[in-house]
Amino acid sequence: MKLNLEDINKAFESKARLGIMSVLLVNESIDFVSLKNLLELTDGNLASHTRNLEELGYIRSYKQFIGRKPNTTFSVTPEGKEAFKKHLNAMKIFRDYDYEDKDMEAYIYSIWYALYANIAAINNILEWSDKNASVLSDARRNQVRGEALALRAMHHFDIYRLFAPDVKLDKAARILPYQLKFGVETPAVYTTQEYLNLVVGDLENALECLKDDPICSVVPYELGNGVDENKDQADQYVARMNYYAAKALLARVYLDMGGEYKKEARRLAEEVIESKKFALLDYEKSLNVDMADKDLLFSSEHIFSLRNQAIKTGAEAIHKRVTGSDGNLQMAVGFQSSIYEGDLDDYRLNWYSEIYIVKYTSDNSKRFFPKVPIIRLSEMYLIAAEGWMEDDPGHAAELLQTFKQARTQKEVVSQEVTEDVIMREIRKEFIGEGVIFLTYKRLHHDIWGNTSEDQVKADNNVFVFPIPEDEIEYGNRTQN
Repeated sequence: MKLNLEDINKAFESKARLGIMSVLLVNESIDFVSLKNLLELTDGNLASHTRNLEELGYIRSYKQFIGRKPNTTFSVTPEGKEAFKKHLNAMKIFRDYDYEDKDMEAYIYSIWYALYANIAAINNILEWSDKNASVLSDARRNQVRGEALALRAMHHFDIYRLFAPDVKLDKAARILPYQLKFGVETPAVYTTQEYLNLVVGDLENALECLKDDPICSVVPYELGNGVDENKDQADQYVARMNYYAAKALLARVYLDMGGEYKKEARRLAEEVIESKKFALLDYEKSLNVDMADKDLLFSSEHIFSLRNQAIKTGAEAIHKRVTGSDGNLQMAVGFQSSIYEGDLDDYRLNWYSEIYIVKYTSDNSKRFFPKVPIIRLSEMYLIAAEGWMEDDPGHAAELLQTFKQARTQKEVVSQEVTEDVIMREIRKEFIGEGVIFLTYKRLHHDIWGNTSEDQVKADNNVFVFPIPEDEIEYGNRTQN
């Protein structure tokens, strides 16, 4: 779809009206008090907005008495439903996976360019670490080279995940360049399998370089516990591509490759878990505290994260791009309950304020912001569980149970691990972390929506970004 400015409806630019329409779109009707409490509006504020929407013909009200008390309920009109859907569609070119849209093409090009620009900078570091080897001690040089090799692998792997067909479906697709040197020489194009073998090679070399990484002698999460914690001290080990981050990333790569590679994925994931350098969320220390000290990003689980002073403003900008109005990104009422399967005690509900996603935009946390999680311990549990689900279902169930018990106050019972179960847990766990869409692709799984109508069928037209035209012309490439 194209971004049709005529369909952007100013009647829905208010956060309150967006909330009202979102609620009514998934509920046949709702009474005044329930709507007020859900949206955290005053009586007067809600009355003003509902009156405006009713005058426009987008909603209707029903007034009656229950006993002797007046009761007002609201429902959406067919005209309101149509207008609101047009508004949402106009603001969400991403949702429709229309990669030929000019705005979308620009976003895709910026992703491609940024990733390869970073790879060029990394290759420059690697080149000069060889040329000027005497500048650094052997230990320091190994650390620099190990981090650089792992980061090069990570960037190339992300390019593969976005721009190539899944290797399990097409091992021979000749699609992507792997940039091994700094310079202007046109790099060779590799098949998906060859390309991933290069990713693995970079990570194995990185692990060899990082075997004496300082993180091997400390327990990062322990540095971040307590009232007088020094978050900078805690983060200095994980706010970079460390030894365990490289190992966790390799587990992620092997899982994506599938088949017999899953055995390597589960082995590496369990090695990270068993290192005890990281810990699953401790509710009492992380969330059952004063609002200012809530750790919404589950910092004890961070294997690799990036400090970012602008995380709040950056997240709000992304949210605004989606909503078209303000920096408040909302989830449809009922969708949240569906994702978390009605468990109101799920700790991850702290990422939401009613229907709004505040994982990165909350002002509540002083000690744990700003950072962006890249790889967390929870992913290692899910990788290991998926890796064992066919060969040892019992062990897979134990791993999943351990992970799930760290997410709720309820007693978690053991359950069989299946791809659908893994997908459900991924949806709960990785809101805003760039994992969910890529998991749909890895599993070649239909993308679940709020309703059956919103479901998107698994297809390479959805899962594979087109290579930018500039790259095709420059390298005399073809688009598979």
